[in-house]
Amino acid sequence: MRVKAVPMVCHPSDHAKRSLQRWSCAAYLRKKGSLHALAVGGTSRRLVEDIRNFLRVFGPAWLVMIADVDVASIIEGLEAGAVWGYRMVFIMLILTLPLFFIQDAAGMLGTVGGLGLGEAIRKRFGKRTALISSFPMAVTDFLEYVVEYAGMAVGLYMLRLPIVPGLLIIFAAHFMVIYSRHYRETEAALLPISFILVAVIAVTVTIFRPDMVSVVKLGLNPIQPYENSSFDYMMAASIGAVIMPWMLFFHSGADSRKKLKMSDLRNERLETLIGAIVSEVLMAIVVIDGSFIKVENINNISAIASALAIAGNYARPVLGIGFLASGFLALVVVSMGSAWGVVEAMGLKGKGQYYKVYLIESVPAVALVLLVNNYLSLILNLMVIYTVVLIPLLIFLGKLIADKRIMNGNAIKKREVYIFWLMSLGIAVGGILGLASII
Repeated sequence: MRVKAVPMVCHPSDHAKRSLQRWSCAAYLRKKGSLHALAVGGTSRRLVEDIRNFLRVFGPAWLVMIADVDVASIIEGLEAGAVWGYRMVFIMLILTLPLFFIQDAAGMLGTVGGLGLGEAIRKRFGKRTALISSFPMAVTDFLEYVVEYAGMAVGLYMLRLPIVPGLLIIFAAHFMVIYSRHYRETEAALLPISFILVAVIAVTVTIFRPDMVSVVKLGLNPIQPYENSSFDYMMAASIGAVIMPWMLFFHSGADSRKKLKMSDLRNERLETLIGAIVSEVLMAIVVIDGSFIKVENINNISAIASALAIAGNYARPVLGIGFLASGFLALVVVSMGSAWGVVEAMGLKGKGQYYKVYLIESVPAVALVLLVNNYLSLILNLMVIYTVVLIPLLIFLGKLIADKRIMNGNAIKKREVYIFWLMSLGIAVGGILGLASII
């Protein structure tokens, strides 16, 4: 009789079961840990890559925002603080909104459209219109040169350095930076100066030590004496100082020359936002400083230096360095923006044309500063006039960013266009009211 084979079934003991469970659990945890490590490693690599891409894009938006804190803006901020104290802090901070949205539009034109503002206006509206739009900017930029050189004269005076040789050295250094063959080389020279300016203005908080309770109570209060004509005038001057014509030309022109692409837009916009916030926080600090040093009725550099010197032993050298850094940074950025605007509008080619525009604007400016020193009282009026000159450029910019042909088929969303027009309207109204107060 054949015996049927019966398969043996292994029934593990309780000890074996526990050993198997422990092995399975350990294997699972090892697998999970490996996946977690891979996830963390992947996240770290993405973060490093994001930072690398941001730093690659970083430059134009930051420089134009920090250069906006130039000598003219600092003088305006000190005057505003001297007259209205902490109340003007609110105005400075709220101006972050139009500063970001308007400069963001200029950045998109250069990044997405690949065009500077002057070139875009010529391409869309014709050469004659482009020339007409760039001429007022060139005139006001000449006055800006005068103010920047005057401010650096103040810096030299406070550092007890000889003014005439100092200004000639600054002019030579300015030309050497401008003579750079590539935008990236100029950018590399300017970025350290921008960081010095930010540090210097931030340090002044420790020098003056404002009452933060009063700053919050008065400076962050939206209810201000808007019915007062003097306050309205200072507000209009602040608006004129926050966005200047050359800023639109430089921002769009620098982005296009850096050859930023649509894929860089996110980082470019983030840079613009960071720059806008830092710029207006610095201006708020300048207003606070002005409430201490009482700069009033500015007529010459000696008066300014004397007023700043009473803040203490460290205030004079610190603010002297600040004036030099802000003046030089603005000189280079303004000259590049102005020359780009004129050259692009005329459709000129070649580096030589760019140098001609620069020399025509800058040489008379430094000569005037060397001969005269009683014109700084015109700074506030200049700030108000800037806003009026800016209005037609804002109209052009708004139309350009909404044009698919100019923006390579990537015109910005209607919602963003509406926000741009709203912010531009606020700037225009403020400038017109300020101009009316002068007349």
